Order: sequence, then structure tokens, then C-alpha cells
Amino acid sequence: MRPLRPSRRIRHIHIESGALTLDYQASAEQIENVVDALAQGFPEWAVTVDGDVRADLPPLPCAELWD
Repeated sequence: MRPLRPSRRIRHIHIESGALTLDYQASAEQIENVVDALAQGFPEWAVTVDGDVRADLPPLPCAELWD
């Protein structure tokens, strides 16, 4: 029997800075790490996280870096 992997809750992250708007999907843990990093390096950026995950949302680029 294979060991159970912990479930990964997928979330939507929306990032805005001026004309730049980005939308991605990623695990809640990855998004938490991104939010923390952006708050430290780019506090003027508006970041929202919610459960509005749609099939057309691309995955967070280089998501494995945020694990």
C-alpha cells in the first residue's frame, strides 16, 4: 500500500502593481511563501489570495522554489 500524501489545498493569487496584473494558482503553502516574500521586497504591490481557482489559471512559475 502506498503512503498517503498530504492534501495540497490549491488557491488563487492575484498580484497588482500599476498596469501589471498577474493571476496564478498554487498550493496554499507556496502562496503563503510568495506573499511573505513580496511583502518584504515589494510592499507597494497589492496581493490578494482566495479560493477562486479556475481551470484557465496558470500554475505559479517555478512553484517548486516556493516549497
